[in-house]
Amino acid sequence: MTQTTALRLRRLASPRRQDTAGGTGRRAAVLLLRLACAALLAWIGYIHLHLWLEGYRQIPTDGPLFLADAVAGFALAAALLAWPRPLAGLAAAGYIASDIGALLISLTVGLFGFKESISAAYVVQTLTIETITLLALLIWTVLAAATPGRQRRGTSPSQPR
Repeated sequence: MTQTTALRLRRLASPRRQDTAGGTGRRAAVLLLRLACAALLAWIGYIHLHLWLEGYRQIPTDGPLFLADAVAGFALAAALLAWPRPLAGLAAAGYIASDIGALLISLTVGLFGFKESISAAYVVQTLTIETITLLALLIWTVLAAATPGRQRRGTSPSQPR
């Protein structure tokens, strides 16, 4: 049967039950991927902060957004470490996807009156890191949400779902 949206969101935000069948290897791989995602998010935050300090703060509208991006990158990295739920991964993936979109718009038609150049400092590096981060976050989110042995309330293991 289909699940309601509220039930799906509750499941994404709820603590995962321990999976004894998945083994220690799978849990270790998921943990390492989560740590890598957090490190990549912090790296993206650092790049935005560095660019803001190096002069992007002087650009109207885009400057404050670079600072907001830096804060968001650090905050989402901390959230992913402190609250390892699929919803945190989805939020971080949405942030990264919007960052990639904003950079691509800035490279093509301009964003808020500012047009970026592909030869500018950190543009290619940022696109590469953000793409890798987005893929890693999506993979981690799927792995974190896929918990075999998860049961609905009121059902026993022997009852069909």
